[in-house]
Amino acid sequence: VLTDMGFTAPRLPLAALALSAVGCASILLTRHIDRRRRLPLSAAAHFKWVRKHFSNVERRAELNLAVEMALECGKAIMLSAGARVQWKDDNGIDPCTATDEANEALVMKAIAQAFPTHALIGEEGSAKAGCIPSLDTETPTWIVDPIDGTQNFVHGLPLSAVSIGLCVYGRPHLGVVYSPHLDELYVGVIGSGSFLNGRRLYGDGCEQVGQAMVITDVGYERSPTGIKRMGAVTASLLGSSVRALRIIGSSVLSVCCVASGRASAFYCGMYEKDCPKPWDWCAAYVIANEAGVVFKRLDGSAENAARAFDVMDCPSACCAGSEVLAHTLQTMVREAMTSA
Repeated sequence: VLTDMGFTAPRLPLAALALSAVGCASILLTRHIDRRRRLPLSAAAHFKWVRKHFSNVERRAELNLAVEMALECGKAIMLSAGARVQWKDDNGIDPCTATDEANEALVMKAIAQAFPTHALIGEEGSAKAGCIPSLDTETPTWIVDPIDGTQNFVHGLPLSAVSIGLCVYGRPHLGVVYSPHLDELYVGVIGSGSFLNGRRLYGDGCEQVGQAMVITDVGYERSPTGIKRMGAVTASLLGSSVRALRIIGSSVLSVCCVASGRASAFYCGMYEKDCPKPWDWCAAYVIANEAGVVFKRLDGSAENAARAFDVMDCPSACCAGSEVLAHTLQTMVREAMTSA
């Protein structure tokens, strides 16, 4: 084969060429380059679309600050490979890094200066206090996860995100999620839609398990009972010929994948220890809800308009791009958990 340099490159076996092609395709898919939609290639450089799409929202100042802080924290993540790790549990499963703490401090300081009457809830601050503060429905409250997917971050797997959400009157009102390794900025505001790098988001609308890409998370549970329960749910899905079952290690990004139509559904919290916390849900919930994603509780409690999905008190949950799939997944997971 004649190359641009004027010499002949060795011929590769077809299998090697095929693997090389698959590898290249995987890289392109991972970067989510979509030339047909001509998505912006840099969320940080092109986030003026936020002001365009949300020019009439009531809390523009809060939204602009959330975007600026998310991008700033994203830069810190990219510059902090090999950060010092501390462990929140005795088993060395739940990590905290200096970057987590620095990011949270940065966001909290900026919010406190800009909005001194607002309340603040952060993952690392709550961990140190040993409890999650209650949500005052009369006070606008920010809920922050400085790095979601910290295990991925610690191990150098480029699947982590900054999550900044704002609750108003006790309900999630706006959400900003930034995935720095993919340079993807998700933004949603209640009543105004949600967007990824300027592209309007919609769930994929899938209704059949056999056509669904489903994401889950194993969390921190390692007891025989917990493992058996997770295995039972996995077996149920595989037995129903689910098209694909994935674990990406970030609840925030998992929900955002459902919002963007890259995945059909997500479920988690099969054991009490692994129940998502407010910072896992708040921002991503707004983004997904505005994309038409349906959320369901998995804990078996009665659902009504007031308690159908509460980011401050949701033991376990699933979400999907259609009501039909959300209900089907809810039923399957509940039955498998009960039988385990």
